[in-house]
Amino acid sequence: MGPSTDIRQDHHPRGDEACMDRLDRLEAIEEIRNLKARYFRYMDSKLWDDLATVFTADMQVITPNGDVWMKGGANYAASLRSSLTDAVSCHQGLTGEVEVVDERHATGIWAMQDVIEWADRHPREGWKSILGRGHYHETYRWEKGRWRIATLTLTRLRLDITWPGDAHPGVNGDS
Repeated sequence: MGPSTDIRQDHHPRGDEACMDRLDRLEAIEEIRNLKARYFRYMDSKLWDDLATVFTADMQVITPNGDVWMKGGANYAASLRSSLTDAVSCHQGLTGEVEVVDERHATGIWAMQDVIEWADRHPREGWKSILGRGHYHETYRWEKGRWRIATLTLTRLRLDITWPGDAHPGVNGDS
């Protein structure tokens, strides 16, 4: 039998033997785009119990220099709750680049902007408000019948900070 033109037999560019067909791959990408949209909506709408469901149980938040800052999806959701309960926030994920690695793993990079204003100040950093721009670098894993965020790294290109009237840069743990 000669070379096949059946697209379902195309191999993943990385050479994975068990590759997904194009429709499965496109469905996975769309599911991951919806996952990221839910992440932002749950966070900004303060749907904390729902927010925890977008992460794997062993999810890791990784700093831009590669250190693990936090482990556990429930822990990260609780951290966001602590940081954002007394804030009005608007997170935007833009121009997502999603690559499906295999049937259970994918990666993504999202341009982002967040605008957050606290009633008083951020409980840890002391900011009154921020306007941030950068990128989320994430991995995803198929777990319990759906895609979930397995690792998350936020790299900031710019962070504009407004300090409360009684605070100054270098105070409240910032240097």
